[in-house]
Amino acid sequence: MGMYTEIYVNVDLKTDTPQEVIDILRAMCDKDASAECFKNSGGRWPYLFNNGSYYTPNTECGLLTYDKISEQYSLLAKGDIKNYGSEIEKFFEFIKPWCEGEFIGYYRYEESREPTLVYIDQIPESSL
Repeated sequence: MGMYTEIYVNVDLKTDTPQEVIDILRAMCDKDASAECFKNSGGRWPYLFNNGSYYTPNTECGLLTYDKISEQYSLLAKGDIKNYGSEIEKFFEFIKPWCEGEFIGYYRYEESREPTLVYIDQIPESSL
């Protein structure tokens, strides 16, 4: 057994977000662990938006939507994972350069009462 960490993301992406980033997010939302964009990563990002435990609310979400008027994508995602390799923190660092606004989301370890809020200008905990 291991402990789970919940992830929640709700952002608008910049209009100049590279197609490669969109493809990775789309594969994550589609739960396509075999997608070409993950073949060499060896990572567990495809599972971030899945419900993996009964220690956090039994919910999951992965929605990547495109608005024709603003010509931008938005991401709403929630899931949980055993965060063995700091996959959640690495995902937030990956997506930060492409997010509009200050607040990106949060992650919360199953034994923690309070979540760790994630902002664009935040220094990763692993750097402290």
